Amino acid sequence: MRQGEGFAGSRSAICLGLGGLVAVAMVSAVALGPGSVGWLTSHDTGTVGPELTWKDYLAVVDEALARGDVSDAVRSWQDAYGVAVASRRWEALLAAGEAFVRIGEVSGHPDGARPNARHAYMAALMQAERQGSVRGVRAVARAFAALGDREVAAYCDRIAAALPTDRAAR
Repeated sequence: MRQGEGFAGSRSAICLGLGGLVAVAMVSAVALGPGSVGWLTSHDTGTVGPELTWKDYLAVVDEALARGDVSDAVRSWQDAYGVAVASRRWEALLAAGEAFVRIGEVSGHPDGARPNARHAYMAALMQAERQGSVRGVRAVARAFAALGDREVAAYCDRIAAALPTDRAAR
């Protein structure tokens, strides 16, 4: 056996074994139904339904913050952010970013909230620009300015200025 041959063979055997394990797990989950994987989450997803809007999901975040339950607020925010992304509305993404800023304030770690808020604001900026919404781009600029990110706020202003004026009312 040449040097290194044993390692390459072992690696492929491990990959095949892990792939088989994943396949068995997926088949089991499908065969046994959703209840078989319910133990994977500790969050009660039964409190919100598919008919609810992004505003409803953000209200759950605010309720958790009102109780002082930051952990539940973060878990609920993840759901709210997912719904905001799916909505494809800059308003929803902006509101999700603002909600995470509130989470940071209640937790006593406002700087720790900045990355998630910035991520939501960037997504809001992309949607507002895609929709040609000068109002949306300017709202995102104000959000970045409130975070202290003056460079991105100025970038947003340049984007708003470059958008066609006949779409400015959006």
